[in-house]
Amino acid sequence: MLEVASRARASKATLYARFKNKESLFRALVGWGTRQGTDILDAIARDETLDPLTALHRFAAGLLSQMLQPEKLALFRIAVAEGERLPEIGRILSGFTREHGRMLGRLIARRLVQEGLVEINDPEEYGHSFIGLLQGELFTRALLGTIPQPSSAEIENHAQRAMARLVRAFAPPLPLSDHAGGTSKVISPDARRDRR
Repeated sequence: MLEVASRARASKATLYARFKNKESLFRALVGWGTRQGTDILDAIARDETLDPLTALHRFAAGLLSQMLQPEKLALFRIAVAEGERLPEIGRILSGFTREHGRMLGRLIARRLVQEGLVEINDPEEYGHSFIGLLQGELFTRALLGTIPQPSSAEIENHAQRAMARLVRAFAPPLPLSDHAGGTSKVISPDARRDRR
């Protein structure tokens, strides 16, 4: 806290008047850091003039771009390094990032369902699939520092491919007409993949 006060050119008393301890200072830092750029994601998720696939792709690219910012990666690393000693740090980071992102993602998912583009029976599974496909190896390697900062084009391409896979994975079953008997059968996405 003394080092933070010194770098801020403030007294330790001033710092403690605003933040009672390291945890509350970290909470404020995470809150400030994770709010940077979220207005763009909010605008995309709430813009009903965008078709839902465009909204999904733009939201995914914007979210991944934010996750890969050096400052955000540093916050993730701190949360992991300090998680055992200060589990509150992980909860703070999750509350500011994961929960807000899930709420915005649900807005877009609802529109995808309404348009018949996806079928979501288990929202938790859909959410895990969204974030797993979006982060993929790109986020893990960036977090570990084994690759240079990805370019905007690399992030955009990765997000586009991930969301195409997500929509295919959650595509609703297609009816298949049985011309001989005049009946319809339903082919699930898994069965369609197996036929390829």
